[in-house]
Amino acid sequence: MAEVQRISLALGRRRRRSIRITFVPLVDCFIILLIFFMLQSSFVIPHGVDLRNEKKEQLQAGTTSAESAVVYIELHQDGSLWLDGERRDFADLGGALPRSVSKPVIVASDVGVSLQRAVDVIDVLNAGGFSKISLREARQFK
Repeated sequence: MAEVQRISLALGRRRRRSIRITFVPLVDCFIILLIFFMLQSSFVIPHGVDLRNEKKEQLQAGTTSAESAVVYIELHQDGSLWLDGERRDFADLGGALPRSVSKPVIVASDVGVSLQRAVDVIDVLNAGGFSKISLREARQFK
C-alpha cells in the first residue's frame, strides 16, 4: 500500500511544462504580408482622364471634338444628346464622332435618363471603335 501511495504522489508531482508563446513566427508573417502589400501597391497604375481644360468655355474658338483630348457626350432627361457641347441627334451620332478612336470618351447622363439610352450610346461608340468609355453624372453644356 505504501508503494501505491508513492506512485500516486509521484504522479501528482509531475512537472508541468511551462507554455511559452513566441512572437517570432507572428512577426515573420506580418513582415511577409507587409512586403507583399508594399510590392503590390507599387505596381498599381492609376487610370484617369485629365478634365481640367476640357470645358466648353475654355475651348478656343475653332477647336472641334477631333482636336480635343476627350470626347464628351451628355444625355439629358428631355431626350437631348450633346457631343462636346453641340446638340446632336442620336441617328447622326456615329457620323459626328471623331476619327481618332484612341481618345477616351465620357458619357454623362442626367438622373432621369433610362439606362437603355446610355447603353445605346455606348453601343454606337463600340461600333465606332472606341474602347476607353467612362460613365458619369451630367453637369455642363445645358
